[in-house]
Amino acid sequence: MKSIDEIWRTRVNHHINETRSYLKYMLNDHLLFVFIFLAAGGAVAYQGWLQTIPENFPAVIIMSITFAFIVLTSSVRTLVKEADVVFLLPMEHQMKGYFQKAFTYSFVTQSFIIVVTFILFAPLYLKITSASGLVFLASLILILIVKFWNLRMGWKMEFFTEASTKWSDLIVRFIMNLCTIFFILSENYPFVLVIFLIMALYDVYFSKLIKPKALKWDQLIKREEEKKQSFYKIANLFTDVPKLKKRAKRRKYLDWLLNQVKYDRQHVFGYLFLRAFLRSGDYSGIVVRLTIIGSIIIFFTSEQVLGNSIVVVLFSFLTGIQIMSLFKHFDLLELPNLYPYAEEKKLASFLQIMFKVLISQSIIYSIVTLLTADFVLFAITLCVNVLFVCIFVFVYMKNRIKKGEKGV
Repeated sequence: MKSIDEIWRTRVNHHINETRSYLKYMLNDHLLFVFIFLAAGGAVAYQGWLQTIPENFPAVIIMSITFAFIVLTSSVRTLVKEADVVFLLPMEHQMKGYFQKAFTYSFVTQSFIIVVTFILFAPLYLKITSASGLVFLASLILILIVKFWNLRMGWKMEFFTEASTKWSDLIVRFIMNLCTIFFILSENYPFVLVIFLIMALYDVYFSKLIKPKALKWDQLIKREEEKKQSFYKIANLFTDVPKLKKRAKRRKYLDWLLNQVKYDRQHVFGYLFLRAFLRSGDYSGIVVRLTIIGSIIIFFTSEQVLGNSIVVVLFSFLTGIQIMSLFKHFDLLELPNLYPYAEEKKLASFLQIMFKVLISQSIIYSIVTLLTADFVLFAITLCVNVLFVCIFVFVYMKNRIKKGEKGV
């Protein structure tokens, strides 16, 4: 039988190799070129925005809220499997080293997100606060300490099943994170030390509470499976992922949209694609989330033609790329092929739905622009996005799907 250390090494190596195998499809040459182009344009717009930013801009508050949410989403990546309930549960008293390695791995990998986000905020932070490089580095280290504490508390919550305990912990930790990070970025270090002391006492309190409790393996396995499926959903946008599990949810209040599709043999896939889009959170959820995020960013980049144009194009591209896997949603279902002309109309039906979805998103972005800027910027934003959507759907998406169909 393998030792506990060998089990961890085997699993983490398999996890890393699997991630790499999908990343090579996700970070292809075309996508990298688009991201480099958008990043360059975003950097120029960011630099221009910094030149016009008012002195009273609440940069510290915005950064505090952002990092408070980032560090709050802290959970240990255990890489446990369903079979562990049978084979490893009886050995739980010997699993301390395994979970310590999982904790270290999680902290290192999740800290990367904090470092990248902090670097992105660096020009804004240094301009508003006029902080030195030493203060900048100290702030980053202190935020990583806050992340470490959140990861410890997130692990302790795995010993509880009560929803009330978990929710109250999240609320308390978010408030403490927000206050701590605000004081860190404001360079109020005496207050930081006080809250660090409170955090330590909070940690000690829950350490005593979990001593008589056993680790909830069912929760660990469920959480690990959710994380895997989240990654598979992203990877599935670029290549087929056999391990991806798809779920559908009945949304009766959206039936009026389905009624817009004609009930005849030429609109078989039009009906199926729209139904799948509305019922599956993998597609409609992505559109809703990206539309909300894009609208918020546009709201804060008002009255900037280049900034607005980059945002709407970027989020339209991200939305289109992520829901393009809808085309293969029914590939394993032979029933639609029994209908005459169904296969011939499949691509056209799919492109029509994609066009309507992205155009609806464009209209929302334009309305947000109109609320914060003048009519000229509204018209420019709308025209730029409509032009991009037309090219993206009927040229790029169409050719990519045809190329993929030929390669099968």
